[in-house]
Amino acid sequence: KGIDSLLKELNGPSKLSTVAKTSSDWDNFKTQTGVEEELEQKAQGKEAYLQKQDFLTRVDQRRFLGEKQERDDERRKRGK
Repeated sequence: KGIDSLLKELNGPSKLSTVAKTSSDWDNFKTQTGVEEELEQKAQGKEAYLQKQDFLTRVDQRRFLGEKQERDDERRKRGK
């Protein structure tokens, strides 16, 4: 036995947080029911909300950078 195991015995069993317990329960449910693969397919599908939001964010950033470049070019022209 080492010091770590002795400390664990003195402190008693570690408490499991609600979030950790819920996450563990969800993982067990997905494994037992076999829905994990289906959930992954839905998450990657055309109708996936987060995928759409990521895409729209990237498009918005590209547009902003293009407009910024145009403004910077215009400022440089005026400065000459």
